[in-house]
Amino acid sequence: MNSNGYDQDRHEQIDVMDFACRFFKARGGVVEERGLTRDILLPEAVAQTLGTDEFFRVGPEEVVVQGRSKVHAVQLHTPFLDRMLTLAGESPPFARAELKFDYIKTQGFDRLIENRFQFHKSKIRVMKTGEARTRYLILTCRYTAQSDEIKQGLVEICVNLETGAVIPGMAQGLSHVQKEFILDKGREVNEKEVETIGTIVSQYGQVLVKERLGSFVESMNRRFNRDTASLDAYYQALEEEMRQNLGRGGISPDLAREREEKIAMIPAELAAKKKDLLNKYGIRIEFKPAAALYLTSACVAVFARLISGRNSRDFTLTYNPVTKDMDPVVCHTCGAGTYAMGLCPNLHISCPDCLGLTCG
Repeated sequence: MNSNGYDQDRHEQIDVMDFACRFFKARGGVVEERGLTRDILLPEAVAQTLGTDEFFRVGPEEVVVQGRSKVHAVQLHTPFLDRMLTLAGESPPFARAELKFDYIKTQGFDRLIENRFQFHKSKIRVMKTGEARTRYLILTCRYTAQSDEIKQGLVEICVNLETGAVIPGMAQGLSHVQKEFILDKGREVNEKEVETIGTIVSQYGQVLVKERLGSFVESMNRRFNRDTASLDAYYQALEEEMRQNLGRGGISPDLAREREEKIAMIPAELAAKKKDLLNKYGIRIEFKPAAALYLTSACVAVFARLISGRNSRDFTLTYNPVTKDMDPVVCHTCGAGTYAMGLCPNLHISCPDCLGLTCG
């Protein structure tokens, strides 16, 4: 991920209140903002399933602690949010929204691109720009990271549906953007896009969760290394003891041969024990969709030319008015989004890891 120019510090931060409001709206609820809290009106059947009155108020945990009456805390690992996640897992809410902007950048893209992207033995020339529209999908997943311990939480991944690129930093920026929700229209994600999203979740999501659970990963690695060292010491001492016994007089040839065979089996037995430890401390991450937000948005298409020596390739970049940044470009070879690129011998735009590799 680093070689493609992503900043590891720009992890997606879950806006739990935004998720909750999307959950309520997707199930026919009405949400009204009241400062730090939200007033919620739900259909009777939904309220009964959730275990609430039809009308109630939700807010962050600090509001509940301050003693405001009848405010349900919407925070990670609270019973109320857990009930919502359980229901979302059974039938993930899918909402559609149009993003609204009072102003979108119209110039200065040359400098923005030069500062944001890295070019490998190439240079870029902006040819022209134009107003455009694009589609994004914000997918909220509930993850379970299981090793010798279990960690659970939420992760949000934003995908540009036109390019398939993961957009860092977009999810948290949405809280400051006006949205016009449209709940009466069908889904507009085709089968191929669903397949692409599944691949992105399994690949990018794994990395994102492991980075977020850094201390958990370090703990499992530390315990694995500790137990591996103990195994090495044990089997080394066992082999030394068995060889010392072989050196003593009075051992029959059959017994000596038996001990030699046992000594020869030690490396395989040690490898099997280490494999058991790897299974014990290895981290397995599972994802379950909790919500999806389909977005249509105005953007700026930047038509550019990547030049490498006498070769060149025209392509299009997207300026994202939510992040106020350029979306990553997708590598032709590996399909990953990248902020570092070059031109391969076949005139494909590729990330540094794929430059020089055979591509079709």
